[in-house]
Amino acid sequence: MKTPSSNHSPHGFTLVELLVVVTIIGILAGLVISQAPKLMQQSRELEVRNVIVALQTGIRNYQTEYNRFPLDPSQTASSGQEDAPAILTNQSTSLIDTLMGPAASQGGTGSSGSGTVNLNPKGIEFTTFKMAKNGLNGLVGAQSPYSLVDLWGMPFYVLFDTNLDRKINNPDLQNQDPKISQNAVSPPPQFLPTDVAIYSSGKDKIQMTGDDIVSWRN
Repeated sequence: MKTPSSNHSPHGFTLVELLVVVTIIGILAGLVISQAPKLMQQSRELEVRNVIVALQTGIRNYQTEYNRFPLDPSQTASSGQEDAPAILTNQSTSLIDTLMGPAASQGGTGSSGSGTVNLNPKGIEFTTFKMAKNGLNGLVGAQSPYSLVDLWGMPFYVLFDTNLDRKINNPDLQNQDPKISQNAVSPPPQFLPTDVAIYSSGKDKIQMTGDDIVSWRN
């Protein structure tokens, strides 16, 4: 007896079909590879921005509690009507230890970087920072005073409205990248409408260049 043959006999891919699949896979792989450096750079920038947010949050919390900036009076000296120069988040200032409060003293002697003034007499922990890995992107130091550094081991720059006019001179106006400082479509304003601005000097470790990571731009 003969059994009825199936109307849909199984068959494999044709050569043309295989070529189409391979071509599509190649195109997709090419797109992923071409975008990989950009995606990696965005990921690294996000890591640095997270530290900036933690720092900014701590400063805001301190302001709410003490109604002043977490700065020694000697650090707020300005020239005329201008704001004081940028404060670095390294051991030359007490900014980071002040914001860490008791967490800073637990790591060591509890001394504050530059000074004898206790800027956080209530001992409040206003923010937390992760410890740096291999000296990068986080807290550096075995004990107080600590430094806070970016992904390339450089301290952050913090601008304060020390003359209390509710604005800060926009660093973008001095940026060496004309796409930022001379942007015709979206020119940088002369002032930032804020009392605190923070930035990292980026991968090139040079201030006011195109790879700076800042708190006031997306």
